[in-house]
Amino acid sequence: MSDPSTPIDYDHLAQAELDLAARAPSRDRRRAHLDQAAIFATLGERQRADRARAEQPVA
Repeated sequence: MSDPSTPIDYDHLAQAELDLAARAPSRDRRRAHLDQAAIFATLGERQRADRARAEQPVA
């Protein structure tokens, strides 16, 4: 079981989906991989924003 305190590497997952999209045998599979890459990229952005917000001092 994975450690829930370890952040998920969404950038790595997005890149893996982009790599799969580049090798996809059909347009539908390529689109599915690109959609998933976009989701992972969005989650990565949210994770970075949440982390930056948590590191800001409370006024």
